[in-house]
Amino acid sequence: MSRISILTLFPEQIIQGLAHSIVGKAIENGILELDFRNIRDFAINKHGQVDDALYGGGTGMLMMLEPIIKSWLSIYIEDPNQYLAELPAEMDLEKWRSQRKQISKDTLYFLSPKGKVFDQTMAKNMAKQEHLVFLCGHYEGVDQRVIDILEPEEISLGDFVLTGGESALIVIIDAISRLLPGVLPNKEAYLEDSHAQGYLEEVQYTRPAKWYGVEVPEVLLSGHQANIAEFRKHSRMRETIEKRPDLITNLQFTKEEWLSFLAELD
Repeated sequence: MSRISILTLFPEQIIQGLAHSIVGKAIENGILELDFRNIRDFAINKHGQVDDALYGGGTGMLMMLEPIIKSWLSIYIEDPNQYLAELPAEMDLEKWRSQRKQISKDTLYFLSPKGKVFDQTMAKNMAKQEHLVFLCGHYEGVDQRVIDILEPEEISLGDFVLTGGESALIVIIDAISRLLPGVLPNKEAYLEDSHAQGYLEEVQYTRPAKWYGVEVPEVLLSGHQANIAEFRKHSRMRETIEKRPDLITNLQFTKEEWLSFLAELD
């Protein structure tokens, strides 16, 4: 079983986003465990405050340092308040980082538009870990001291901005969970996916074989497995070249396979 701890202001959003289909079944069957830490449970006052205005001015609100640090501590320590109360009043950054590493060496992943773009390789690496920890930012983001102390690995879905990290995390957990043993019917179900081998998946068809004059390629109906395999290989090459030319270097085919593909184009 894989366990994912999530620091968030909106656990319900993630729960609802992952409650269905294959991921929902993985959670229901105990293959995947989601451990939510609601940052608002560690608010600085009875009003549930977790954000404040920016020093130096600026629009929007910023998530505060203390509620996030406490929510992270709660994963590993029973009483974060007591733990912090016993620390020296003055702690420089290096001492904080040393404390962090003593508590846990788990990588903290922070959903941020500044982060490295998430891809299938990252999903594979994360799927191998027994415990993942994610922090979802919101509003204008988080106090920089969260980054300085916890030293998270920042990850992003792309060069755009979302309202919060929760939406992005739903996508990331979906990508990770389908790689876990027992989630999909068999390993081959994801090995042939687009990006699983670094290139795009071939075009695919199902019944009916002919619909209002539009037909499935005859080779797929032939039963000739060698020809079908070649068709699929060429289709993967064509899809990648036409739709994602930046991935061409991932096409690991022999000279003979390239010549066969080019001959087909002629």
